[in-house]
Amino acid sequence: MAQKITGSYDVILKVGDSTFPCRRRLLAEYSPYFQAMFGNNFIEREKTTIEIKGVDAEAMAVLLQSVNRKKVDILKSNDILSVLQASSMLQFESIQKICVEMIVHQWLTILTCLQTMVTAEELDLITLYHKAQALALWEFSHVRETDAFLELPVGYLQKYLGNDGLNTTEGEFEVFEAGLCWLQDKLEERKECVLRILDCIRFADIPLSDIKTMLLYPIISENTDYVQILQCIICIKEGKNPEEMFCIAESEAQTSRDSLDADGKILLDKEEDSMSKQKKAEQCKCSSKKPKVQLYDERVKVLNNCCFCRISVEEAITPVCDSELAVETSIAMDDIHDKDHVQFSTGTIAIARRLLSTPSRALPLFPCIVGHKRDRTGFRQRDSNDEIGCEKVTVDGKPYLIYFQEGTTQHLVPFLHLSKANEGPLEPTGYKVIFKGQDLYMIGGEYLLGYGNWNQSIWKYDLIREMWNFETSIATPRRHHSVCCLEDDIYIIGGFGRHRVIMDSVEKYNVGTKCWSRCASLPHNLYSAACCAYKGQIFVFGPQVYFYDPSSDKWFIMPEAALPPGIAFNCAMPHGEWIYLTGTYFRELVRFSPHFSVTDVDGRNSRFETLGYFCHNTSNTCLVHNVIYSFSTDEDGNMYVEAYSITEGMFSVLWNGHSNTEDSNGVSDFSPKHSIGCFPLIKY
Repeated sequence: MAQKITGSYDVILKVGDSTFPCRRRLLAEYSPYFQAMFGNNFIEREKTTIEIKGVDAEAMAVLLQSVNRKKVDILKSNDILSVLQASSMLQFESIQKICVEMIVHQWLTILTCLQTMVTAEELDLITLYHKAQALALWEFSHVRETDAFLELPVGYLQKYLGNDGLNTTEGEFEVFEAGLCWLQDKLEERKECVLRILDCIRFADIPLSDIKTMLLYPIISENTDYVQILQCIICIKEGKNPEEMFCIAESEAQTSRDSLDADGKILLDKEEDSMSKQKKAEQCKCSSKKPKVQLYDERVKVLNNCCFCRISVEEAITPVCDSELAVETSIAMDDIHDKDHVQFSTGTIAIARRLLSTPSRALPLFPCIVGHKRDRTGFRQRDSNDEIGCEKVTVDGKPYLIYFQEGTTQHLVPFLHLSKANEGPLEPTGYKVIFKGQDLYMIGGEYLLGYGNWNQSIWKYDLIREMWNFETSIATPRRHHSVCCLEDDIYIIGGFGRHRVIMDSVEKYNVGTKCWSRCASLPHNLYSAACCAYKGQIFVFGPQVYFYDPSSDKWFIMPEAALPPGIAFNCAMPHGEWIYLTGTYFRELVRFSPHFSVTDVDGRNSRFETLGYFCHNTSNTCLVHNVIYSFSTDEDGNMYVEAYSITEGMFSVLWNGHSNTEDSNGVSDFSPKHSIGCFPLIKY
């Protein structure tokens, strides 16, 4: 329905069946798009009605209400992403910025992150894309159950499931199940995408039992080629060589290929062509010493007599001309059951090997330390051993989260100012910082020793939304406590309480229910003790080794696990069957076995084993993948980053510097007297 221009309006914007009277001056003021349209020699300059395509009418209404300075709640619009698309397309930059901020801080959730990720990529909004992607990757186990996941286009799905940073809590079979759900949601339309789903799975990391389970799903079992690919993967993982087994005849391969989807046919053709060229270039060393054989019937069983392949002749072989197609086999007679034995085409073998060669997933983790960055107004809080009346010592330093960047240039990156630690009269002493998922928690501490000025707030920093939020109040004020996470619970263990009393109390906070619970007390009063979660239990290293069973709410002592004399641990890092331990005032790296004893150099049985020594005292350590990183600061202010590779058993110094050196990026220390926090930081 046409609408006339009335009052001060001088142009009508037509969006679909809707019309919007507007002022050219106001549109040009807010949008470079309309400024160019009305200010240059475009035909729209003289038009009274301008049709706008590719924009949602409701989104356009929201834009114009904002331009006219009318109060509008963008979040209450049916689709904030449509408003974002419209503001981006029509270059309403201020509204686009508001939309992005609202999406990040209020709208971005497990339910909306995939839609946001797709839209942000289409609009080239890089920061928003990375934030939405980070949430989608980290929360994969929940995101895969949303409707938005089932609606992903295949290209985005493959990119998402194939991402190295996908947080699979149940292993690679979880990725297969997610892909299967997506396929079955629109089976007729998507059944040709099976191979693209298989491409997303890290088959090198999946157990044989899971691959065999995949064969039971109809979408796999009803297609010969998919069955062949998975059977070939099983064969390779079992240590067999599929190239030396019976290969499927070309006529059979063609019949099977006809049932494969379009993408699969292309892949098979490419792989078979590649394998054919490779076979011509790389023949068995003994091929010139023995005749080649042609398999005329699948019932014929042939074994080659090859000293290199270590195979004996079981039956006579029939020589054929070199010009004929030949297939060499080397499979044990017991493994062949007439027509039931496995046959693989060269293309199938190539696809199987390619799927197995995909590198393992690795979350983008960085070694991270709470240290200090130069600042003229900063203060260092007194240590717990200082006298109450001693003077404060000023230093250059505000508390910062600092991570170590490896690569062609290794350097420190001050990442986040812990501003909540500076809200009291001074930086609190004895507070702890931990990371759980994508959230950072700052817990406890005392601002002025001996004056009862406690930090009773627990603050949470959301890494994706880049904002602090008050989480809760600490149940019992304390400092120099130990903290560790087990599932959704944060355990706060021991520490100094009021009147400098060393505590044995343990409390836990559930981040899901937001509720506190009191746990059984420690067998011994402790502070700054090393602790960690290990296989569903909490281990604490004090004068003895204690472990806590959450199901029974009981602490247990390991009497046979006496600590080495003169050693007090402050960092515990679980890895495999071991817990790795370091202390503030020594250089040893020790590992502890909860399950078995090891024999030391003196022939004595112990659960502790010294692996070697770092070059400097290990005041702060953390484990990232298979590497233990140590951050230390000596009395002269020199800083060191060292590493121990668990797989290689090697120590190395990665970086050293001083607060005055350029590559320190302003970092002044690594909190040498008290480990505030040292952990792997996930950074997508």
